[in-house]
Amino acid sequence: MFSRFITKSNIIGLAQSVFSLSLILLCIEFFDELNFALEGAALPAMRSDFKLTYTQIGLLLGLPHLTSTLIEPFIMLLGDTRLRKGLIIGGGLAIALALIMVANGRTFPVLLIAMLIAFPASGAFVTLSQATLMDLNPGRQAQLMARWTAAGSIGNLLGPLALAAGLSLGWGWRWAFLCLAGMALVLVVSLSRYQFPPSAVDHSASTLSETFKNLGSGLWSAIRNPQLLRWLALLELSDLMLDRFISYVPLYFTDVLEISPVQASLALTGIMLAGLCADLIVIPLLEKIPGLRLVRASAVFNGVVFTAALLAPWLWVKLLLLILVGITTLGWYPVLQGEAYATIPERTGTVMAVNSLTGLISGGIAWFIGWLAEQIGLNNTMWFLLLSPISLVLFIRPQKEKPGMDLRKDREELTS
Repeated sequence: MFSRFITKSNIIGLAQSVFSLSLILLCIEFFDELNFALEGAALPAMRSDFKLTYTQIGLLLGLPHLTSTLIEPFIMLLGDTRLRKGLIIGGGLAIALALIMVANGRTFPVLLIAMLIAFPASGAFVTLSQATLMDLNPGRQAQLMARWTAAGSIGNLLGPLALAAGLSLGWGWRWAFLCLAGMALVLVVSLSRYQFPPSAVDHSASTLSETFKNLGSGLWSAIRNPQLLRWLALLELSDLMLDRFISYVPLYFTDVLEISPVQASLALTGIMLAGLCADLIVIPLLEKIPGLRLVRASAVFNGVVFTAALLAPWLWVKLLLLILVGITTLGWYPVLQGEAYATIPERTGTVMAVNSLTGLISGGIAWFIGWLAEQIGLNNTMWFLLLSPISLVLFIRPQKEKPGMDLRKDREELTS
């Protein structure tokens, strides 16, 4: 008799009630940062297997940014239509393919092609998932971005820890990328069961030509929006001490501090753990403290700690200070990205389309860091990252609003 109530529709309905769309989207961010952290932690071992130079590493990290700039804006714009779900699922499948190529690759060209596939695919899979999460929670962009960042920080923490365990057991690094490919496929299957929120662009247009006309006019308007450009520029500058720091610090550990790849992975785990603590702390803080004030204050602390880490003469002091750097970027990404979304809240895909155009700058910076390390050494190149906290201190003005105000109102007050 009990079996009558256990139907396929009941099971699916129960699963959807427990694992909500928002949770799946947060899991996608967890996967993305787990992938990113594993790539960074595996870079010393990959460099040895592929016999990479610093210039090739810079090309590997920079060229995909440049090429994805030609593709991602179109993906993001189409993300403001009913095609968003299909784009996210297609991006997840492409990422799985790229990860399989990395795991089985034996030459630099194969690795580069995999990265060229993965970068725009990540835009479709991860960035549009983030935009969807913002659409599900209007008016609370910074708060949801804080949760998004916390989910990613858990992945950041587990990535190097898992790789260190695998290296110590003699498994190498390739197994990790095969596991990531399997995880991407699981997320794609899970996501395919959910309905997505309707697009404002689709509802405002009756024909396909009107849809593309609205997308084009929306993009042109966004490109001319000085406040949006301001937040996106600050995001790129903040990334020097976020993703760029995470990309190069494992090489700093092995090449400058001369510790083993396993020790470097453990040290990177410490940085990720500090970052996770910061991301968990910032969730309640954003309910009490204005976000931009928090970012500016933490940028001051970050500059001081990072400078001390580079100048410290003792290895253990350097390691401790570099781990502490992970907690000094408190609220940078969620607050700045939340402000960007709040600039044009009804067109999250268009916001990210403009953000994709900054890939030329991001890719150029990634290549420049690698080229500079080849010319003057990685130890001296690390000083370039200080441009990040200095920019945030100079170009973010303290907020006067009360904590907890709506982000759109915050922005209007700030810029008036």
